Amino acid sequence: MAEYAYRGIDAQGKKVSGFYEATGLEDLEYRLEKQGFHLVSAQLRKQSSSLFASRKIQRRQMIVFYMYLEQMADAGIPILDALVEMRNGEESDAMRKMISSLIDEISAGQVLSGAMLEYPEVFTDLMVNLVKAGEQTGNMSDIFSELKETLIWQDDIARKTKKLMSYPIFVGSIVFCVICFLMIYLVPQLISFIVSMNQEIPLLTRALIVVSDIFVNYWYLIISLPPVIIISIKVTLKKNDRAKYLFDQYKLDIPLFGEAIKKLILSRFSKSFALLYDAGVNVLDCLSISSDTVSNVYLESELYIIREKISNGSGITEAFAEAQLFPPLVLRMMNVGEQTGELGKSLIKISDFYTNDVSDLIEKIQLMIEPAMTVVMGVLLGWIMLAVLGPIYDIISSIQF
Repeated sequence: MAEYAYRGIDAQGKKVSGFYEATGLEDLEYRLEKQGFHLVSAQLRKQSSSLFASRKIQRRQMIVFYMYLEQMADAGIPILDALVEMRNGEESDAMRKMISSLIDEISAGQVLSGAMLEYPEVFTDLMVNLVKAGEQTGNMSDIFSELKETLIWQDDIARKTKKLMSYPIFVGSIVFCVICFLMIYLVPQLISFIVSMNQEIPLLTRALIVVSDIFVNYWYLIISLPPVIIISIKVTLKKNDRAKYLFDQYKLDIPLFGEAIKKLILSRFSKSFALLYDAGVNVLDCLSISSDTVSNVYLESELYIIREKISNGSGITEAFAEAQLFPPLVLRMMNVGEQTGELGKSLIKISDFYTNDVSDLIEKIQLMIEPAMTVVMGVLLGWIMLAVLGPIYDIISSIQF
């Protein structure tokens, strides 16, 4: 299909313009007439040839998408008209293509939630089910508002996750580069001076010579080793389900980092569960759909066990207590919500509790990484100084004046 820039008029004679995908001019005219527009002129739109043109729909674009639909729903404007208006003013090719597909599906008699199923990479099960619930209750404005707020919250969570993972990687890379520079360039020059003095070489210096020789002779292996290890781990985890399960389980046991990752995942799960539960989705479906937001195979298996226990008659709090995913305080909050019929509110509070806790953990990790890296560099430089200056001091002290 080609994309056309078109001009037309609606039933009231108002001029309209925008972009639309069609197989040809006749198909374009037919599609526009189905939406109540009369085609006046059209021409093929030149596609962007930039290497940096984004073809993937970003989270920020979806936030604007739901924000616009919320405003249109508040104003009483039908979904189809709102989508047409949005498509005409959209600059992103990927977004315009997606919105055009929604328009075609709805024009053919499909509801919005059904049309969203055509883009599973954009609209998650959570989004589809919430929109479906909104269509049944007629409360679309609140649903769009919830989806907008959820995406804003997810964007903040993603930013915190990147912050948690990128900072140690960045600092570790700097330390690795400094070590390579010292061992490959600086240390050999200092060692050659010490060896030329024909003196007995201390143990620390001999160890430094061995390490430096390894770096000098096998630098290509040392530099290529980290990416090879990372790629090997990724391939293994992708092909071996058991390895993926054990890796995800071990990842949660890493001091501080594992705690932060687990709380981020459970925060996302609690938020999704609460939204679905408040929208009227039954508990088992809430668990099933919310489990898809958990990017950890070990936790997914635990949630599956919880779902099975609830389906067999166990209470929600009882099933979660047996899995030991949440601490006692959180379980008490969940139990109060279950007993009072306000489980959704309790889960939102749990999500907020974990989100705030993760922010504190990230700050704590960053505060610990800086002195830890300083200590590593201090030990490394101290070793080099003792290994190099020790023999020089011995030589100078042995000289008789």
